[in-house]
Amino acid sequence: MSQRVTESVFLRGEYKSREKASAKALILGGDEFGIRIAELLRRDGVPSTLLIPPGETIPKDSGIEIIQGSILSSSGFIGNFDVCIQESNDRYISRFWFIVAAQPAFRASKNHLFSLADSDKVWSLSAFRKHLDSGGKLPERKGPWLHVAFFFDLKVSSEISQSEELLSILDRLEMFDQVQSYVFVNNLKVSSEGLDAWYRDHRRRGVVFFKFDCDDPQISLRNKEPVIEFVEPLLKEEMELTPDLMVLDEILGPSPSIRPILEMIPSWLASVPYLQPESTRFNGVETQKAGVFAVGPARGVFDQRSLKADVDAVRVSILKALPELSSLIIKETAFVDRNKCTFCLTCVRLCPHGAIGFDVRPEVDPISCKSCGVCVVECPMAAIEMRPANAVMIEERKPAPLKLFVCSHSGLQAASKINSEFLTDVEIIPLPCAGSLSPIMMLGALQEGVKGIIVAGCFKGNCASIYGSALAESRVAQMVQTLQSVGMDKVKIEFVYLAGNTPDRIVEAITRMQK
Repeated sequence: MSQRVTESVFLRGEYKSREKASAKALILGGDEFGIRIAELLRRDGVPSTLLIPPGETIPKDSGIEIIQGSILSSSGFIGNFDVCIQESNDRYISRFWFIVAAQPAFRASKNHLFSLADSDKVWSLSAFRKHLDSGGKLPERKGPWLHVAFFFDLKVSSEISQSEELLSILDRLEMFDQVQSYVFVNNLKVSSEGLDAWYRDHRRRGVVFFKFDCDDPQISLRNKEPVIEFVEPLLKEEMELTPDLMVLDEILGPSPSIRPILEMIPSWLASVPYLQPESTRFNGVETQKAGVFAVGPARGVFDQRSLKADVDAVRVSILKALPELSSLIIKETAFVDRNKCTFCLTCVRLCPHGAIGFDVRPEVDPISCKSCGVCVVECPMAAIEMRPANAVMIEERKPAPLKLFVCSHSGLQAASKINSEFLTDVEIIPLPCAGSLSPIMMLGALQEGVKGIIVAGCFKGNCASIYGSALAESRVAQMVQTLQSVGMDKVKIEFVYLAGNTPDRIVEAITRMQK
């Protein structure tokens, strides 16, 4: 399945026919979670390639293909992703049905936030844990006691997984004689099961916790030794501590190696640095692009319990997608008219789901397409059509003084909760997404002589098409401005953000229109 690269093809976004055989998943890993996903898929008969960073060593399994390398670029759609891989001195393209981003979290040092440089007296939390795990020794003590100071959740918020890591290290230090630990902390997150009791147990056993709400402790160097100066939060007294060892937590984030995956999704700026936008529409491992899954850090989740749940969720999602791919049942969604298309690529750039590619002309991947209609409205040549069902649904509606265009993900549910008597003079028109509302649809309503138009879309950050509501709001604003410029300012047009459980927003908008 590998194709040797003979020239640069990294920028192409071509559309290819879907292959029937060799369902295969590419798992970007580096720790036990990537291995676990590969093992589960192998048991289900889905072969996988586990790609880990160069230099990483993990236990090899005879049933899993493991490659040490990195991704240079990726393109395509579910069932047909072309991924360019750099492996040692080789560079080649392999094809996969699915891509799973399951890399370990990227850890950035906080040293610069406290003007500290790396030294044998200043450690990061993860490096110190690995040092202890490998049987490393503690530094020489200057007095009868070894003083270890931890800086935690200061300057930048920490994750709950780091609280577990900190408490685990404190356990390990208790195995050494004459060690006193101090924790300078803003907010120690202990909401996970057993963490609060674990924390309180350490307090009872002598670990000193200093909690700072605003005035963080200051660090200076005295004879090249770090000195901590602070006002004790409860006693309000100035104190200082010269520790034998300092340990700082780190800033967690997704692996930078997900970047090539991000860049094949046109709406990636709405989710960067993660693969999944902040929206309740994406509360699992699925991303806005079909066939691409985000595990743990790739979607901004770092606690072990959620990571384990993500592993099972990926397996279920892939197994769920396989029948649709294998059957090759192509559903009609959006279609590009070749005679009208001028290859401006507006649709390719704007599709929130990365469902449109380009070969000799733009092509819509029917499985990736979510039928949001954004491409139909934005195409300057009107070269894209949606399936006829939407048009029929609209034409069958009874004309009324007020037209209410509602997103089927939110506004339609909200409208269904309103007393039908209140909607006597309102024609409700469902849209696959508010972003599919075109100026022509609004002009059509005006030609019918309506008194007002209300457009209702999902709240910002909760749009299934990422920026569909924002596009609709912009079109409404442009239409209002256009009508005012030609003296048609008596017709009221309004955009409303809402959710399925906020019908009051529609009621309020209708009331304003009827005044």
